[in-house]
Amino acid sequence: MSHLAFARKYRPQSFGEIVGQDHITTTLKNAILQNRVAHAYLFTGSRGVGKTTTARIFAKALNCEKGPTVDFCNKCHSCTEITQGSNLDVLEIDGASNRGIDEIRALRDNVKFSPTGGKFRIYIIDEVHMLTSEAFNALLKTLEEPPPHVKFIFATTQPHKVPATILSRCQRFDFRRIPARAIFDRLKAIAKEERFDVSDDVLSLVAKYADGSMRDGQVILDQAASFTDGKVTAGDITRMLGVADEDTLFGLSDSIREHDAVKAVRIIARLVDEGKDIVQALLALIEHFRNMAVIKIGAEAVTAVDAGPEKIKRYEAEAKNFTIEEMLYIVYTLSGAIDFARKSNIPRIPFETAMIKLARLGNITQLGDIVKRLDNLANRSQLTDHRVDEPVSNNNTNDASRFTLHERRDSALPPPGPQAYQRSANLDEVLSAWSRILASVGQKKMSSALYLQEGRPVGMEGMVLSIGFPKSSKFHKEALESPEQRKMLEESVKEVLGLEVRSVIVYDDTVRPDDKKVKIPVENRGTEYMPDPEGAPKEEDDPIIKSAKDIFSGEVIKPSWRRPSR
Repeated sequence: MSHLAFARKYRPQSFGEIVGQDHITTTLKNAILQNRVAHAYLFTGSRGVGKTTTARIFAKALNCEKGPTVDFCNKCHSCTEITQGSNLDVLEIDGASNRGIDEIRALRDNVKFSPTGGKFRIYIIDEVHMLTSEAFNALLKTLEEPPPHVKFIFATTQPHKVPATILSRCQRFDFRRIPARAIFDRLKAIAKEERFDVSDDVLSLVAKYADGSMRDGQVILDQAASFTDGKVTAGDITRMLGVADEDTLFGLSDSIREHDAVKAVRIIARLVDEGKDIVQALLALIEHFRNMAVIKIGAEAVTAVDAGPEKIKRYEAEAKNFTIEEMLYIVYTLSGAIDFARKSNIPRIPFETAMIKLARLGNITQLGDIVKRLDNLANRSQLTDHRVDEPVSNNNTNDASRFTLHERRDSALPPPGPQAYQRSANLDEVLSAWSRILASVGQKKMSSALYLQEGRPVGMEGMVLSIGFPKSSKFHKEALESPEQRKMLEESVKEVLGLEVRSVIVYDDTVRPDDKKVKIPVENRGTEYMPDPEGAPKEEDDPIIKSAKDIFSGEVIKPSWRRPSR
């Protein structure tokens, strides 16, 4: 007796045996019970999920000698012939090889004949999307108004290729991918029936590689039974399918943890020598780290990992060696290598380069920690403004870069929306009110007004006000680039002119150090910087200049401000 493939031997023969499609079987059974059977159905879904099988079972329910009934006998002449595929009233047509207009014309001529034995003539057209446009057009009228004794059941894996005119005349049922657990239970029952020596971990592995297809899982198990002497191991499955085994994946993750790029390259070389598919190995390694990340986020997420208890424990132990951020970075890096590997004639190269990069990777800092560090640096950069009376230590070597930090953080902020502006302004209006704006800034913080006195407004684009400084006034420019200083300036512009602007501090060659400065009214300078009655203060007595000298280890060549005229 010839061998019968598991996919055929264990094909469901009743509604109750269909796995993972309860939403469809329930609807079909209710349609039979309520006498609401439609004239055309469209079954869509990926391969091996039961589309054709369900169509045959539905045909049995309609043409059984006891039918239409959901509890058909599976023993009568009609049911037996449908099971064997020899029933004259249930015609299965391959849409790929009968796709022309001539075949559809023949079908259209034959639908008028009454069924020979059953109650209905049922046409099951598999891969219906393969029909030509002319064939679909020839089918339209018959499909919309068929004889009462005719039922159409179409099956396809690509419903988007079926014309909308056909879709609108059918009841559509979308078949879901079968869960790995349901495939596992079915394969376990088959293994028990066939008396195979196979562990649950092996069946879980087969169910995973079935990728939602019951038929694929049964084919893999059938092939494994022929590949071995009846005892199937996980190694047999991986060797048979040409995929990376469990030890190889853990070895690659260990090489990343140990920063051992040589070990990773050796493992990849072994995969190549064994003829393994490198792209599949990359996908398996991505899933490997995905499973560890899912397990690490919480015990409740373990159910999302398709693995046996022993492998779950191994994942948990390995996940302790990586942070969530590290695992996500590894997944992103390997995902980028997949596209390169698929396009390359030597796919091992992108795999090896990605692994070398990951093996040489240092510790990954969480984004929250980076933000905290930036905030700490920003706070430290403001010490000069808030503590002008205190000496600045010469050991603070990082202060010179603090203004660049402000610039980078603020550059990410979006400009204020146009809805916030009350009216527009031009540069001349700002220049004419510049002394009043400086006075307003001086009332808030005198040192900021003195810094602004070294520059002047140089541009007004929209509501963005540019304050220009000569290159010799680098200290003043950088001091005013902080968000706090610019906010103070913007508030003063709003107080004086009633305008909500965004300010930017720039270098401008048109502004020269010897330009006549706009004077700040004496009454607005505050007691801290009031000139001595006997003359202007010396530079060594000015706390701002003292701070600048200490920070940059520089010398004062020329005072940066003059005594205001009385």
